[in-house]
Amino acid sequence: MHTAQIAFLIAAALSLAGPADQKSQAPPSAQARAEFDAFFDKVTKAEQELFRGHPESLKALWSRAPEVTLFGVSGGRGEHGWEQVGPRLDWTNTQYRDGALTVQRIASYLDGNLGYIVQRETVRFKVRGRAQKSMLEIRATWIFRRERDGWRIIHRHADSLMKRQGPADQKV
Repeated sequence: MHTAQIAFLIAAALSLAGPADQKSQAPPSAQARAEFDAFFDKVTKAEQELFRGHPESLKALWSRAPEVTLFGVSGGRGEHGWEQVGPRLDWTNTQYRDGALTVQRIASYLDGNLGYIVQRETVRFKVRGRAQKSMLEIRATWIFRRERDGWRIIHRHADSLMKRQGPADQKV
């Protein structure tokens, strides 16, 4: 997915939340921002677990709606609908173990029942079956929606176009 397509997706998602005219909208309340930030803290902790080889806590934070989408860092065509997203998250436990995640938030936006976060992520992990650590630098966009039971993930797009370094690529 190209940057223009991602921007279109974000704009389309935000249009569902209401008018784009910032002058006619009040900023989110401190309580709404605190709830959103607390949810994203859970997402970050769950993503750390994913890179340790345990996808369950991240899976629990996803919406089960048919329109959820995942364009994962490992490539592929992308998953659409929980029937595809759930198994893809399970698949990650075959790819990562002993991971450590650091994030640098670039931007975030919250408007009513919709929000997004764009960040850089650095993951140091071991590939299953190998003893050496690998490193992956990721550009990630998360989109969230408040549902009846609270905030849920509805989209993630991540790519490793920044830099990938694995055991075979390391320079000594």
